[in-house]
Amino acid sequence: MPPKAPEQVSEQTDTAAAKGWEELGFAPWVEPTYRRARPYLLTAAFVLGVYAVARLILVVSDLFAAHLNYAGNLSGPLLSWDSGSYLRIAQNFYPAHPAVAHGKLTYSDAGFAPLFPALIRLFMFLALTPLQAAIVVSIVSGAIATLLVWRLGAALGGEEVGRISAVLFVLFPGMAVVWGLMYSECVGLTLVAGSLLLMVHKRWVWAGVVAALATATSPLALPLALPGIVEGLYGIRRRNLAPFASVVMAPVGFLAYVGYLGIRYHDLLFWWHLQSQAWGASIDFGQGLFRQLASPLSGGYVGKGWMEWIGVVLVLMAIGCIYKARLRSPIPIYCLGSFALSLFSNELGFKPRMLAWAFPVLIGAAIVTRRRGWQTVAILFAGILPFVFLLYTMNGNYIVQP
Repeated sequence: MPPKAPEQVSEQTDTAAAKGWEELGFAPWVEPTYRRARPYLLTAAFVLGVYAVARLILVVSDLFAAHLNYAGNLSGPLLSWDSGSYLRIAQNFYPAHPAVAHGKLTYSDAGFAPLFPALIRLFMFLALTPLQAAIVVSIVSGAIATLLVWRLGAALGGEEVGRISAVLFVLFPGMAVVWGLMYSECVGLTLVAGSLLLMVHKRWVWAGVVAALATATSPLALPLALPGIVEGLYGIRRRNLAPFASVVMAPVGFLAYVGYLGIRYHDLLFWWHLQSQAWGASIDFGQGLFRQLASPLSGGYVGKGWMEWIGVVLVLMAIGCIYKARLRSPIPIYCLGSFALSLFSNELGFKPRMLAWAFPVLIGAAIVTRRRGWQTVAILFAGILPFVFLLYTMNGNYIVQP
């Protein structure tokens, strides 16, 4: 008797496996569904495993920082910088009256967007403390962001690129602030990834809805409005105006927030006045950044000049990756908008937290290095990650500010 062809053996094996599932009580559709989903489940488990390692690195870093600088108080590093503002908003909402000192508005919790505190408040209904609720929000949203970046990378460059993109994303040093501190980026980046993925699949209305939620988390998500402008202009000839829906909807979250502040404090420009008078924020088209670059050892509240030099080099490399990888819209438009926002504001600059908002460039890096080199980049990122956390939580205004 001649041997059976390999495809016959495969069919018989699949049939036997299907019968085995049915004998265990599963419906006939379960086994083929599992076979189709298995590669995705394995990849999801892998990228979430790397995410868990990144979070563990930050936990160990928190223990170290707490022991050295916070008398063993583990919550000290987590609540450094602006983290406490988000927790106070979750507990008490915005102040009844604006804080004023010497006739000018001064630092106030009103300067922080509401969505992240709202999620903290939601989890507080599970009998969690504000810090515990914030940690849960951070961990869950970070896991979702990891999966979304994987799918975004896969949609643009294939499954291998998606997997590498997710790994580089979770280990990127800027995540030391995003996930190490209780900052709104933990939610904001998740929503940005979701909105961009919907844009890639041409779901412009839903992309706009998610973008509106992102801008209710931070104005740093406003560049999400830019891809719709470009795509909409291209679509006019084809009478496809759907991309403009995301342009209209993306700023809604931010505008609702600043509009509420204007009504609450009887000043429609209150948010801008607060940012200017309390934080000294303004649009200077890069003048502040260039001054820092000219004096690498100078700095203070906005950080040291040498850190901005590192940021500039990374931005130039990122733009190179976008070009070499031939990334299609909406990624280049969003990332360039994010870089421009950091450049034009006098208080942002190219610091790790700001660069984290341009995380889609890591998809370009994954495409460029997938054959060779991405492992080295990932190891380098993992090595720098805890040092960025320690730098921010242990050195105060002397070296950096988030």
